[in-house]
Amino acid sequence: EADRDANASWNILSRGLEQVGMGCPESPPVETALPTDTDSVSAKRVMEAGSPTLKERTASAVSE
Repeated sequence: EADRDANASWNILSRGLEQVGMGCPESPPVETALPTDTDSVSAKRVMEAGSPTLKERTASAVSE
């Protein structure tokens, strides 16, 4: 039964990577607007870096 579970999880992972794609790994820095006089920043002021592959797929899906 363990072999079936491992095989099923491998199949799910493989299909997911086919659909989403692996893209080029990129680690852009997250930009923050941190004031110099404080140790914290509001979450509204943080820009998420995100995944370039997912951004491309979202943009193409919206334009269709």
